[in-house]
Amino acid sequence: MASDMRLAVLARSTQWELDEAAFELGGGRYTREQRHELADRLTALASELRADADEPLIIDATD
Repeated sequence: MASDMRLAVLARSTQWELDEAAFELGGGRYTREQRHELADRLTALASELRADADEPLIIDATD
């Protein structure tokens, strides 16, 4: 479960970064370096999401 929580935090953090990037890109204020850093973080998130691809996803809505 700890890895699920870490993945959730990583996903939310990346979501926030994407929202910020979309705003800054629209105003022409996002640098090439920032784009590359964000791309690296997206690649890292994708790797984390694929890490347990062989395990079934079980959603427990009883909480």
